Amino acid sequence: MNKLLIAIVGSLAFFSCSSDKEKTSETTTDSTKTGIFFETSRAKNLPIETGMVEMKEMQNAIVLNGVVDVPPDQTFSINYPLQGVVSKINHTVLPGRFLKKGELLAEIQSMELLQTQQDYLSEKIKGEFLSQELERQKNLLANDATAKRKYQEIENQFKLNQLNTRALAEKLKVLGISPSLLQQGNISAYYSLRAPSSAYVKDVKVSNGKNFLAGEELFELVSTQHIHAELKVFGNDMYLVNIGQKVEFTDTKGLTQTGKVYLIDRTVDPDKKSLNLHIHIDNEAFEQTLKPGQFISGKITTSNTMVPAVKESALLTSSEGTYVYVKTSEKTGVRFEKIAIKTGRTSNGYIEIISPKISREIVTKGVSFVDNGSSEE
Repeated sequence: MNKLLIAIVGSLAFFSCSSDKEKTSETTTDSTKTGIFFETSRAKNLPIETGMVEMKEMQNAIVLNGVVDVPPDQTFSINYPLQGVVSKINHTVLPGRFLKKGELLAEIQSMELLQTQQDYLSEKIKGEFLSQELERQKNLLANDATAKRKYQEIENQFKLNQLNTRALAEKLKVLGISPSLLQQGNISAYYSLRAPSSAYVKDVKVSNGKNFLAGEELFELVSTQHIHAELKVFGNDMYLVNIGQKVEFTDTKGLTQTGKVYLIDRTVDPDKKSLNLHIHIDNEAFEQTLKPGQFISGKITTSNTMVPAVKESALLTSSEGTYVYVKTSEKTGVRFEKIAIKTGRTSNGYIEIISPKISREIVTKGVSFVDNGSSEE
């Protein structure tokens, strides 16, 4: 009897240990599963929608970045060919001010300018005397009253004088002085610097009383009549751009503005490995809202392609990356697992999934509810 009792107790103990091991094994198996689990009874009423990754047509677009610019002939560097001093600046000439062609920038004073005028007038007077002397020597030579050598000396002096006079006259033109209007009574060391074209003041680099060197930049003006965009394209995208292609911009109101590729640089920037595109903007009103030097971004659409995509509402975005929840049906409920994805282009509420390839259902609506839910395991 005692032996039978011991055998029964031993069997019960063995069965109990085996049962505990099986339970422990089941628990361990369940704990290795990841994601958020909902039992079937609750999963039926979840405020979510699911769907498969779809194939959607999306534009193959090249994004271009660059700056607003103006042609070189619309930028004006104001200087003077001689050294001098700024005697008085027009006090209204400030950066951003619009100037009409011919409007006063500043008065300058140059002793070299005064000397050049004096030299020209001296040569003019000397030329008048030599002209008379040459005519006199010519008459004397005709009457054998002077030596031919004397006549030739006066003739050579007269030719040299005419050469110097013409050279000084051209120099005066470069200095902004009209030789034909210059007389002894209006000779002056002062000169008025004026705007060569209607333009905006970009920079003022002088002050009253400042000495300047010949050719030193005193003012910088820029005209906005021919504003354009200078955009850069990189890598293999260089082979996809052509003259005449449409470029899309977005203005401050969120509206789409367009332009066209007018010129394509023939050389690649060796430092930035980029190709420069010269873009003309179609809408003049939009063009005039732009400022030379400001950043601008554009887009060229080259083709449409079919790509795997999901609704934008399916995305869960955080500082760590972009995710979706994939659905797995189990015997007792539904499990949602968060996976990281790499996204691409967007179109009409859908976004391209570049990787990974997803063949299961994903949560397309209510992704925040799933993310904030508590697993029922």
